[in-house]
Amino acid sequence: MIIVHFEVYVMEGRGWMLHARFPRLERDEAVREAKELESTLGVRTKVLRETYNTDTNVFDEVEVYLSGHNIQPKKSAAVGQGGGGGGGRGGGKERDTARGGGSAKTAAAKRAARARASGPSMGAGAAILRLTIILLVASGLGLGALRMVPSAIVFLYDYGYRITPDEYGQVLVVVFGLVFLMTAVPLGLRFMPRNANIQFNRAAPAAPPPRPQPSEAVKKSLNKLAKKAEAEMIPETWGDEPEPEPEPAPPPAEEEPPPLSGPAEEPSPDAAAVDSLPTTPVLEATTKVTDRFVDKSMEIVRQVAPSTDKYTTFGLNLFMAGAVQAIARSRKLDSSGQRKLLKSIIEKLGTPGDLAAVFYDKVPEYMSEQRYARMFESGKSAMESWSEGDEGTPMIKLQTSLKDWNKPATEKKPSLMTVMFTDMVGSTDLTQARGDQAAQEIVRKHNAIVRTALTQFAGREVKHTGDGIMASFASAANAVEATVQIQRQVTAHNEKQPNLPLHLRIGLNAGEPIQEEDDLFGSTVQLAARVCAATESDQTLCTQVVKDLAAGKGTFTDGGMHALKGFRDKFQLWEVIWR
Repeated sequence: MIIVHFEVYVMEGRGWMLHARFPRLERDEAVREAKELESTLGVRTKVLRETYNTDTNVFDEVEVYLSGHNIQPKKSAAVGQGGGGGGGRGGGKERDTARGGGSAKTAAAKRAARARASGPSMGAGAAILRLTIILLVASGLGLGALRMVPSAIVFLYDYGYRITPDEYGQVLVVVFGLVFLMTAVPLGLRFMPRNANIQFNRAAPAAPPPRPQPSEAVKKSLNKLAKKAEAEMIPETWGDEPEPEPEPAPPPAEEEPPPLSGPAEEPSPDAAAVDSLPTTPVLEATTKVTDRFVDKSMEIVRQVAPSTDKYTTFGLNLFMAGAVQAIARSRKLDSSGQRKLLKSIIEKLGTPGDLAAVFYDKVPEYMSEQRYARMFESGKSAMESWSEGDEGTPMIKLQTSLKDWNKPATEKKPSLMTVMFTDMVGSTDLTQARGDQAAQEIVRKHNAIVRTALTQFAGREVKHTGDGIMASFASAANAVEATVQIQRQVTAHNEKQPNLPLHLRIGLNAGEPIQEEDDLFGSTVQLAARVCAATESDQTLCTQVVKDLAAGKGTFTDGGMHALKGFRDKFQLWEVIWR
């Protein structure tokens, strides 16, 4: 399926900022919005046509409109008399707000976006004038129709139709009302704005209640943990230094995180020297990749959490720390380069410079808390997919991670599900024969085929195993149908590109696996992996319980008795027929 949007961007500060998004049928409205912003605010604008293919997880952008370079910024002046808080038209002269609030142009652009979300803006006088004209035209046509009613009644009288004086009055009312509505409604929809710019002075709304602050005992505990952080290399999962002894788990994640909610701390000597480090070619190339990743991430953040607080920012910083680790490994970036890259990223997200400089040193301490570690691993996985050319999956992962981050942790109860393992046959031989580039192309094709099937049949990707994907389904029937589509799509690929062959074996098993940290464990998962290992190329095998649960869905044939590694008894397996 192809999803199309038109996005309006405004040039502000360091680059283009997303202003509004329109559906595929409102291209003209998007261009009109851009031109009006250009003329009223004096800023450069552009409109991009963004196309997303859900089958291939590929984004494509085409420039539809771009303003010129000679735009002159317009000055904003005070109008009328002072109102409460400067709201409406009675406010005083606009001033640039502090960081986090944006400039006056940004605030005006946001107000314009909200005002134009349902239609173009218009002054009160023009709106009233248009409404008066529409009512006069509709009334005139209604009165004209009344003059034709007697002639129509006389005509019907010749055919035997009779009407009483009371009925005649009712007919006049009905005819006038119908003609009036049939005229006024279409004209109103066509010429009246859906959100006229009619404003009234009113008192400023009350400030929202402050976010609950942690208790004094919690603050002391958090500050104590923060003071234990040392300026050292990140452990094995972050750099090359040995892993430190795990610290006791900090308080629940619902409390404000220590570094971004408490007072600023003195940066370590390494952190203080971050800005003085020279920029290497490797760091410059890596920064170009991460800049687009951060820009796309901020678009998702604005959708999920339009008004981010310190807690959300802290979670986003952990996500970006994982992303930096992933790209640092692929680009062979040293610890000083990692530190500088992470500092520049989280400063863009709104973290003050002094806190951003020491955040790199605190990552090992945060990894002792499962909730923090999950956010870190999500960012790492997202950047790995982004580096492979998949720009859709990382943004979906970020959106899901932010929603989970802002929800209180709940215990996951065991539930019946079907576990699926896919495995690419001969991937090692292909790498040796054709090289890493060809092998990586096959991996990308495998990922696209499997993830498309998961989307269509309500499956969930648990993790990527390197040569395959582990996924889960709430319905065994959906799991069986997904394997059929996967094998058929693989065959279609081989017919189109015989020079890059792809062959899969798939194993299915159902049960109640243990769910922990977005992963699955237990004998249910182990048996599914062993079934996949016992499967031949271009074949799908499942256990008896999957066949029973998927009764009526799919076709099965006897796959024989198999002795599976790690299990004492033999298992009856069934082959899923997909040809």
